[in-house]
Parts: sequence; structure tokens; C-alpha cells
Amino acid sequence: MHREPTILRIVKTMRPLPTVAQRVLALVQDPDYAIDDLVSLLKTDPSLVARVLRLCNSARSGLDREITAIGDAVTFVGTRNLVQLTLVSCSAATFAATTRSAYVEPTALWHHSLACGLLCQELANHVDGVSPGTAFTAGILHDVGRVALSQLPAASEPRPAAPGSAPQPHERLERDVFGQDHAAVAGLVGDHWQLPANLVAALRGHHADDTLLGEDPLAAMLHVADQMAIQHGFAVPFGNATAAISPIALARLGLAEDRLAALGARAIAETARTAELLNLEAAASR
Repeated sequence: MHREPTILRIVKTMRPLPTVAQRVLALVQDPDYAIDDLVSLLKTDPSLVARVLRLCNSARSGLDREITAIGDAVTFVGTRNLVQLTLVSCSAATFAATTRSAYVEPTALWHHSLACGLLCQELANHVDGVSPGTAFTAGILHDVGRVALSQLPAASEPRPAAPGSAPQPHERLERDVFGQDHAAVAGLVGDHWQLPANLVAALRGHHADDTLLGEDPLAAMLHVADQMAIQHGFAVPFGNATAAISPIALARLGLAEDRLAALGARAIAETARTAELLNLEAAASR
């Protein structure tokens, strides 16, 4: 059955990110953005401020006093963590729409996205051309395609493996089952949400060789992060998919496998700590 019209209908029903989130995404593309500008943006959306402060206080329960202002949040959690709190809060409603199935489990998808965000951020610290804030954003948002695909009936249909069949790359399994992989669908969501063009290109093309070879290294960062997160067991699609890192992506980033392993180990170790700091499960329920 041809599922593209159904996928498009699902994409068009996905709630866009808040306007303030779009403005934050544009701001963090500049690695030298001013924290005062970020605080000023957040203050334009009182509901976002309330959610961020709620997450911040939940994550920092050992404080002597409650954090009641965004300026205090900067002091207590730091600029980078404040950006992460903002992006997690803004994307929470999207991930809450994930349908539990044999294809994906919602909480595992949250952790996968966070691992990808932190891996992308770590890579951006060592590869020129992408700000860490933009890299983290790409990692957090790249799974919006899987959120959409999870709502298709095929996500819950049993997939008995043929005797002796070998596990397949996750993006190939998605194309076999849904007719599209999560990257292509994430690109459709990015278009619908009118995200920045470079971010949409990375979301759509992080499994496409021609995009990985492009001038912007963001797609290659996202590809490496996505594959590494699955290799470490974060939200493996269908429970038996494989994830091999493309040599093209490694060459584009100028990274040898041993150096990548060291960077990846640092980011993966940070995932559990940051998940607690960001109170990931609580964010997903709001």
C-alpha cells in the first residue's frame, strides 16, 4: 500500500514548535550569541518560562531556594544547560505524540534523541562550521520523523524475520515497512514547521551520501550521532536493526574511528546525567 499521502496527513497534524522556539533556534546558530538575548527571547513566552523553571527546579531539588527567574536559571544551570532545557521543553509535546509499538518506545526515543543531541554537540566542539547549539538542536529534533512514522498502522504490525535472515540497517527497514525512512519524514516535518533551511537539509539528508558530502557538516554530524546512539542501544528500531557509520560521514568530519570512539564515549556517559538534569520523563509528560 502506498503510504505517502497518509504520512503527509500525519505531518500536517503535528503541532509546530512555538514561535519563541523558532527564534531560539535562529539565535543559537551563532556560536557567539549573547545570553542576554536568549533570556530576552524566553521572557516573551510566559508559559515557556514557567515550563523551563519547573524543569529546572525539579532537576535542581537540592537548592536552598527555588529558582523563580530565567536569570537565576542561567546562574544555577549555565547557559548551555538552559538552551537544552528550552529545546527539550519546546519539543516535549511532539515526542508525547509517539505511539508505543514494536517499532519504537516513547521514553527510549527521548533518550535516543538526547544522546544524539549530546553527540552532535560534542562533535561540533571538534569540527568547524556548526555551533554547538545548532548541533544539539539537530540531534534533539531529528527523531520527529520517527514520531510521525510511529502513528502508521504498519508500526504495530508484526514483522516475523525470515529464517536465517540477517539484521538490516534501520533506515532500510523503515523504507521497507513505511515507504520512507525517518530522515525523509523529518525533512517533511521541518518544511511544515518552517525550520531554518540548513537544519531541514540535515534532518532530511543525514542518511544520504550526497548530503553527507556537502559543504555543511551538520548532516554528517547527525548521521554519526544517530548511528552511534543506536549502536549503544538507544531506541533500536524494531528491536533488531543495525547501524553502521558511513565512511563518507567520517571523512567529511575529518575524524578517525579511534578519536570518534573517545568523543562518543564522553557524550554517551553524559547522557544519563543530562537526562536527570533535564528531567526527561517529566518533560515528555507535559
